[in-house]
Amino acid sequence: MAAKTIGDYIAGLPDGVQAVFGAVCEVIRHNAPGATEAIKYGMPSWHAPKGPVIYAGAWKNHIGLYPVYVGDADFEALVGPYRDKKDTVRLVYSRPMPMDVIAAIVAARWIELERQA
Repeated sequence: MAAKTIGDYIAGLPDGVQAVFGAVCEVIRHNAPGATEAIKYGMPSWHAPKGPVIYAGAWKNHIGLYPVYVGDADFEALVGPYRDKKDTVRLVYSRPMPMDVIAAIVAARWIELERQA
């Protein structure tokens, strides 16, 4: 049965992934205060009134974050090592989860959405 809430999504993950993905969700919540949470396209997502902030999916070997738009040089220096595609970030479970990178991605998108007219 498909998850209807982020809590359901996390509960359906393998034991070793639940805590990691839950921690990622907390970082997202902290850096997107007031975002609406939903399951869209089968994965957790966070939305601001002016658009989507981020989607996160837990896969077999990694957590994917979408979309992660190209930013300035400092942003790219931080995010670049995790880029999988132009607008995708891939965070593998075999390495420590870069919570600072996740926070920077979400905060940058949140600010971008707040600035939109």
